Amino acid sequence: MKKLEEIGTCPSCECSLIVFKTNNYKRYVKCEACGLSYALPKRGKISSSALECPKSKFPLLIIEKPDQKAYFWSDQPCFTCIDYDRCPIVKELISEFKELEVYGY
Repeated sequence: MKKLEEIGTCPSCECSLIVFKTNNYKRYVKCEACGLSYALPKRGKISSSALECPKSKFPLLIIEKPDQKAYFWSDQPCFTCIDYDRCPIVKELISEFKELEVYGY
């Protein structure tokens, strides 16, 4: 298991959330203190948006794949959230990406 980077703070205990990669290339996030963890997509470049999900309070990540528009991930894919179409943070990020013409927008 390889420690990759710190992405933010845990909403449960305010400690660091770290991205790990296993020997079979699976990626996940784990809190160093309380052990809270969740899976990340196996493929795609992960970038931090420096924002957090308004519902779960987890850091909002940007997942980039070649020849696809980037998508967002907190503790799960944001597009699976019931409030995805109404989320002000996602709307703000998409409008910024379209303005800057980055991440496939």
